[in-house]
Amino acid sequence: MQLKAMPKLSERLIYIRKLYNLSQVELAQKAGTTQQAIQQAEKGKARQPRYLNRLAAALDIPVEWLIFGEAQTVEPALMPKSVKDAVKGFEEKSSEILDNFYAMPEKDQKLILELMKARQEK
Repeated sequence: MQLKAMPKLSERLIYIRKLYNLSQVELAQKAGTTQQAIQQAEKGKARQPRYLNRLAAALDIPVEWLIFGEAQTVEPALMPKSVKDAVKGFEEKSSEILDNFYAMPEKDQKLILELMKARQEK
């Protein structure tokens, strides 16, 4: 599956919801949030909600795409079980980490992601 590059989080949420043929209520359930939170995000009133990691894990899509909107090719069926387990484990521990990450300017977020990717290659 190809996830298109999209500059706005609101566009990405609407796109992924329609791609999976979900209502706002169903998307909210997958993300562990409320329909109102999804509605606000789709209207552009929530730039970086806390539930993005849970939504990405539930839909087997990269959280980086939800956060930054860069084009990605995804093959969820080929994702190793250990990665899925790691995402779920991270989800359980992520509240404080994500709160701090989302509080940063987008420029700093991208820098941290680049650093993490570079460290992973070593």
